[in-house]
Amino acid sequence: MIADLSGKKALVTGGGQGIGRGIALRLAEQGADVAIADINDAGAASVVDEVRALGRKSFMVRMDVTDNASVSSAVEDVIEEFGHLDILINNAGIGRVEGKAGGGLDEDWEENWNTVMDINVQGVMRCTKAVVGHFMERKYGKIVNTASGAGRGPIWWGPPSGAPGYANAYGPSKAAVINYTQYCASTLGPHNINVNAICPGRVWTAFHDVAISERMRSDPSLAGTDRIDVFNEDVANLIPLARSQTPEEIGILVAFLVSDDASSITGQSIHIDGGQRMA
Repeated sequence: MIADLSGKKALVTGGGQGIGRGIALRLAEQGADVAIADINDAGAASVVDEVRALGRKSFMVRMDVTDNASVSSAVEDVIEEFGHLDILINNAGIGRVEGKAGGGLDEDWEENWNTVMDINVQGVMRCTKAVVGHFMERKYGKIVNTASGAGRGPIWWGPPSGAPGYANAYGPSKAAVINYTQYCASTLGPHNINVNAICPGRVWTAFHDVAISERMRSDPSLAGTDRIDVFNEDVANLIPLARSQTPEEIGILVAFLVSDDASSITGQSIHIDGGQRMA
């Protein structure tokens, strides 16, 4: 067992697929009951079934992290159903509005920026605000925010070849998540609330699938190439371990961070990226 989460109640936003699914299943494996919040009803329902198959309680709540009323209602429903909440995983996020790469200031980038910031930054803030009063009353809470190494700045690996460039909102949004994590940890520490961020590496999910598809459309040299082959080539060039990471590996780190074994860890942004960033 990674860490004992028996009796703990968790809420995972964006839990219906990809990294969110991997986190939800790892929490359940360690003994937690897990509510799945998403706008992807089919994906959330599927993960609920997987969590229940592990012998844990689970249900889905529809949550739009861009809407305060939706977030507040979902959190209230989770607390009512579980009786209390111990763990919040702020995982919901996007890389870009599909079809709006935001690669330069001469492009139609403003909608992309507004949407990415609203989901990736304000979404984290809305969900945190919705649970923090409950955590403070109980003098206990664990929050983990999904950030990214992109929040530390770009990694140079050659010309972008049509990939999103300096106007892309994703990196700045994750930098804001890292900074917000630190401020929350400082403010909430006296209330016995731990707040940390994780920075996943290259994980083959819909996020990278969309990004690589857009890159291939703008780079003629990649015509006819399989998307996963492009992804794996990037991995080989960028990651010292020369392999991608998995949602399950990300879940292991999160399960530890929300356990009482990590009670002295707060305000940290931990990379789990095969050595892509070593600082």
